[in-house]
Amino acid sequence: MEHYVYIHVPFCEKRCPYCDFFKLEAGPQAAVFADEWLDLIAKEIQLLEVIGDIARSNPVATIYFGGGTPSLISAHKMHHFLQWFREHFAWASDIEVTVEMQPGTADEQKIAEYVAAGVNRFSIGAQTFNPALLARLERRHTVEQTFELIRLAKKYASTSIDLICALPGQTLAMWQQELETLLSWEVPHVSVYELTFYRGTRLGEAFERGDVRQSEEDLRIAIFEATAEKLTRAGYEHYEISNFAQPSKRSRHNVNYWRLGNYVGLGAGAHSFLFPHRYLNPNNVTAYRESIEKGILPRVLTDPRDRDVLLMENLQMALRLREGVSRTDFEQRFGVDPVEWLKPKLEVLRETGFADWDETRCWLTFAGWLRFDSILGYLA
Repeated sequence: MEHYVYIHVPFCEKRCPYCDFFKLEAGPQAAVFADEWLDLIAKEIQLLEVIGDIARSNPVATIYFGGGTPSLISAHKMHHFLQWFREHFAWASDIEVTVEMQPGTADEQKIAEYVAAGVNRFSIGAQTFNPALLARLERRHTVEQTFELIRLAKKYASTSIDLICALPGQTLAMWQQELETLLSWEVPHVSVYELTFYRGTRLGEAFERGDVRQSEEDLRIAIFEATAEKLTRAGYEHYEISNFAQPSKRSRHNVNYWRLGNYVGLGAGAHSFLFPHRYLNPNNVTAYRESIEKGILPRVLTDPRDRDVLLMENLQMALRLREGVSRTDFEQRFGVDPVEWLKPKLEVLRETGFADWDETRCWLTFAGWLRFDSILGYLA
């Protein structure tokens, strides 16, 4: 069995107003904290090895550094950590090692040294190429810095770009221009996420006060359709509701999530799925550090008590993929064929053109993807 490893680096110089991931705003100290963090991550890996959740004999298929701003990690520290990881645990010959990159945090020397250390994929948080919209998102970088990072990342490794759509004030014409700029870079992978107004974020609070409005549904649908049409026409596979890849360039780490594979999450705020259990490292940097230094895993069990909730949580992950869910794999894991479990409702969705299935798989159609949240609510 291969290992899929997520490493959460929860430090940012400044927190973005729309982000609901667990992060700590640390100003100029963020880079120092990020380097120190990897020492704790190494200790957590060793603790997981003791209980058998990571085995040296099983190859590591992917490592994904997310955050936070993991690109604040120094090249020296990245080299030291990955060298230690490689020396102590088997790596697959085709391992995928991804680092989320924020423009303005890495120059060419750092990128080259990351690659020399073992990183072979960069995920760039561009968010938008429009300077005015970038300012509204309170991003710390400029569009010019984004372009420079894309240029350098492409020179050294496989590269993905993240964009946010349906931003306040963004028209369909503005989004079309974003797509034109995106395609001009010819990156192998693209992620496009619709802006969400999460409770507890500054943008979410502004939304609740009525200071900012969500884009109209017709515009959000038009943006989704335009994105799919333009990127697929350019040769990208629309393999997941928010993700597009050139041939053989899918995010292997994320595909494992959507196929309900096991993965280990390291660092405060990280989730793990080690069938049949889900775990969470609590969102507290101090508590995480103290626990690891005492030789105690900080994770807590987060399995839902309601079996139907468990099944639905996993099904909704799998239905994000164009291929949908494997009926056999789902039944082997959870003891029920998803089609037989939800047959009456799925038959309605099939009749309305939102879902379909055959003997091996069940999936949502493109029309179903457009109504993803509503369909999940209906199935639940």
